[in-house]
Amino acid sequence: MSGPAILIYNMDNPRKLKLMFICSQLKLRMISVPKADYNQPVGALVGMHRRVPGEYTGDGFPEEMLVMVNFSNPLLNAFLGALRQNRLPGIALKAVLTPSNSEWDSVKLHDELLQEHLRMHGVKK
Repeated sequence: MSGPAILIYNMDNPRKLKLMFICSQLKLRMISVPKADYNQPVGALVGMHRRVPGEYTGDGFPEEMLVMVNFSNPLLNAFLGALRQNRLPGIALKAVLTPSNSEWDSVKLHDELLQEHLRMHGVKK
């Protein structure tokens, strides 16, 4: 995997169209992750790890989620600013791909991000 990319989950038009515009402006590759790939290590979705056999057959999750890959700090700031500028709020579950979370599958990453989001907003589950 070379160059910056963004993995997107559960995003439909017109929000996806706005995100496509932002990605084209910032020269980001956008990868829509199908539910069938939720069992794959997140890093495998961008060529960092090997894929595991089989497809995901669970219920998945309904929330939108973004995973930023190979983002520098200036690019991260530009991307988050572009989300605000283009009025694309409300994507609560965002992560930067790291060596640790690259080994998790999408459901584990989602669950970790959701718990973190709930803790940050004072919601106990």
